[in-house]
Amino acid sequence: MRGLLWAGLAVLILAGPAAADDHLLRTLTRDVVTRGAERVELRLTPGTIRIEPSPDGRLHAELGVYCSFDRQRCEEKAERLSLESSLVGNTLELRVEGMPSVSALGLNLRGRIQVPRGKALEVDFPAGELTIRGLEADLNVDAGAGEVTIVLREHDVRSVRLGVGIGEATLSVAGRSIEGSGWLGQKVRWGEGDGPSRVAVSLGVGELDVRLD
Repeated sequence: MRGLLWAGLAVLILAGPAAADDHLLRTLTRDVVTRGAERVELRLTPGTIRIEPSPDGRLHAELGVYCSFDRQRCEEKAERLSLESSLVGNTLELRVEGMPSVSALGLNLRGRIQVPRGKALEVDFPAGELTIRGLEADLNVDAGAGEVTIVLREHDVRSVRLGVGIGEATLSVAGRSIEGSGWLGQKVRWGEGDGPSRVAVSLGVGELDVRLD
């Protein structure tokens, strides 16, 4: 149900992620010490997000808040947004707070989040474009609608499980395509790796591309 709810929003976001009439309203930043955390959870909002390894063991986030139309209303909504973090047990959570749901049309986030390589990562992403590169630990992604691209090193990965409700899922390992099953949606399974990490990605509506180089 959530994937279908966000499907229309994803179309708007993907239609013009760098439109000339988009306005940068503000930038949300966060720099978090990850000492004591074995896992990182990212609770994101619609937009275009890139996730990469951190250079120093800390979690860094820099997300621009953009508006594609109705700037006055966007500015009011943008002022309510914030990046918050909390450590519960061994899990560090980073979340965007203050984003309305359906009424957020026209408002989206674009930017980069850097996560320490050795931390397991869980990502909750409603809609838009999500790119993840170079991480080394377990990865679990739950996305509603849009495009998800993941590029990892083959020797870091033990297994991959992909599922798309409506759309297409592709997996390539060292240039070799791994076939999936399904007609309207697709599932892809691979478990021949020697690395330590397990990758699981679920996408409601859209295109999912995972490459192990």
